[in-house]
Amino acid sequence: MIEGLFDRAASIFERRFLKNAFLPVLLLGPAVAAPILMQGDRLSALVSWWNAQSLTVQFIALAGYFTISWFGAAIVSSQWRNIIRLYEGYPLTRLPTFFFARQAEERHRAARRRIIDSSVNADLAVYRVYPDEQHVLPTRLGNVLRAAELYPMRRYGADLIIVWSRLYYVLPRDMIDDVEDARATLEFSLVLSLWFAAFGFGGPLVAYTTGSSMSVGFLCFFGGILLAYLLYLSAISAATEYGEHLRSAFELHRFDLLARYRLPFPNNLQEERAQWRHLMSFIVSGAEPNWRYISNDAVAFDDRQPL
Repeated sequence: MIEGLFDRAASIFERRFLKNAFLPVLLLGPAVAAPILMQGDRLSALVSWWNAQSLTVQFIALAGYFTISWFGAAIVSSQWRNIIRLYEGYPLTRLPTFFFARQAEERHRAARRRIIDSSVNADLAVYRVYPDEQHVLPTRLGNVLRAAELYPMRRYGADLIIVWSRLYYVLPRDMIDDVEDARATLEFSLVLSLWFAAFGFGGPLVAYTTGSSMSVGFLCFFGGILLAYLLYLSAISAATEYGEHLRSAFELHRFDLLARYRLPFPNNLQEERAQWRHLMSFIVSGAEPNWRYISNDAVAFDDRQPL
């Protein structure tokens, strides 16, 4: 029955929104309050108070809570990109006097150098874990994602951030699904990590404001922070998989994008790098390279994609 209700709801609302935003927001309040309510007879008193209310009051209270949770979930879903950037460490890089951010970057640069010096599979390790040394970020997650983002620039001279919004529309449907699933898994891990961090900080706050045992509040704090960190580690593995999907999508379908621009295919890697540099300049600044468009007969579009 519950599975049927969930599937029916998913037909109306996007499953990704329900799992990655609505359910975490909906359950946060009860989860923070539960350890406090378990003390003494508070839970039984709350149940007695609830049963004493009329059906109208109960319905309004539940509808209000679901409505507030819905708007909170909408805010969370609109901030998925910023949540990822938070865990990547970008907010820390904007604070030039923030000592720990600079120190974390130096530790990662040192770790990158150690991998290169000692590992027999140094190239593969750096390929998956770190970007170029000058682009290192303060967090492991940030470095994994940045290594994937900078891969097309390092190999072909193409900026993936600029190209992606255009490349997305020439990808096959199955590859788009793989990319979206990998990103949804990454978002889910980070949202849960943030959820447990909020639970950890909310526990002592609720305990203090309600006059409850602070030992329970601090237990919630340490447990929440530990689980938040473990989920962050899980998100690193999800980010590695997501990064591989981004690399594969660009490498396997970059010529499909050039075909959509009706540009001739390069004959070697040097010509391709020059062509991507010209295309980046054309997109960003409007510089007009001396291109010769190929004819419609020579353009091989994927039949599965609309023109």
